[in-house]
Amino acid sequence: MGPLTRISWLAGALVMVAALAPQARADGDRHTLWSIKGQTNTVYLFGSIHVLKSADHELPPESLRAYATSPSLVMELNLNDASPDKLMAEGLGNETLPEGQTLASALGPEAYAKLLAHLKPLGLEPALFEQMQPWFVALTLEQLEIARLGFDPESGVEAQFTRRAQADHKPIIALETMDEQLGLFSHMSMDQQRRFLLYCLEDADDSAQEMDEIINAWRHGDTVVLARLLGEALEKFPDLYRVLTVERNRKWLPRIETLLHDKQDYLVIVGALHLVGKDGVVALLERDGYKAVQQ
Repeated sequence: MGPLTRISWLAGALVMVAALAPQARADGDRHTLWSIKGQTNTVYLFGSIHVLKSADHELPPESLRAYATSPSLVMELNLNDASPDKLMAEGLGNETLPEGQTLASALGPEAYAKLLAHLKPLGLEPALFEQMQPWFVALTLEQLEIARLGFDPESGVEAQFTRRAQADHKPIIALETMDEQLGLFSHMSMDQQRRFLLYCLEDADDSAQEMDEIINAWRHGDTVVLARLLGEALEKFPDLYRVLTVERNRKWLPRIETLLHDKQDYLVIVGALHLVGKDGVVALLERDGYKAVQQ
C-alpha cells in the first residue's frame, strides 16, 4: 500500500468524532451517504473506507446512483496524480530525521524498547527504520498490518471510483494536494510523533477485530458504532484530531458550498470521519442552513 493511501486511511481511523450529529442513524437502514439540495442541483457526500478486502469490496448501490448523476467527482486527492514516482519526488521529503539524530535517540529508551519488541516477531530489522521519523515508522507499520489482514487500497472506495471516472472520462476535483496530506503528520512535534507511534504499537493487537467492526458499521451507515470504536483514539490525540478533521473540514466547507450553487450534480467522496460528528462536514453544512438527508 502506498504511503499516501495509508495516511488517508489512518487519518480516518484515528480521528472519528465521538459526539454525533443529529442525522446519524444506528438502525442499519442507511449508508454513509448524504444528499444536499442546492439551488438547482444536488451534492452527494459519501463517506469512504480507503481500504477494503478484495472479496468484500462491493459499493453501496446508492453511491453508484449518485455517481451516475454526477458529471464530476470531488475527492480528498486525485489518485490519478498519485503515481509512485511523484510520491517519491514530492511527497516524502520529511520522512527522515535531521542529520545526527537516530530513531533511538528521538524516541528515548522506553519507547524504543517497545518498538524493538514489536519488530522482533515481524522479522523486521531495526536498522531499516533508524533514520525514519516516528510518524513515518508508525504509518509504515500500520500499512504492513493492514496488508497482513488482507485489506487492499486498490479495493478501497476511492480507488474504485477513480477507475470508474477514468473509464467514463469524468473529471476529479481534489480538495487537497499530496504535500498537504503528508504534511499533517510530518509537522507534528517530536513528542506528538512519539505518542502517536506508541499508540499504534499498543493498538496493533486489536487491529483485526476493530477493522471488521469498522467495515461492518460503515456498510450499515452506523455512525454510532463508528464513534464508539474510535472514541478512545480521540481522547488520546485531541491535538491530532483538531488538525486532521476540524481544520480540514472547515477548509473544505466553502468549496463544497460553492458546488451547491452550480447547475450540475456532484459526488463528494471523503473519509467517513469527515462527515459525522459536531465538527463534521454534514453538521457544518446544516449550521449554514442546508438540509442533509442520509440515504
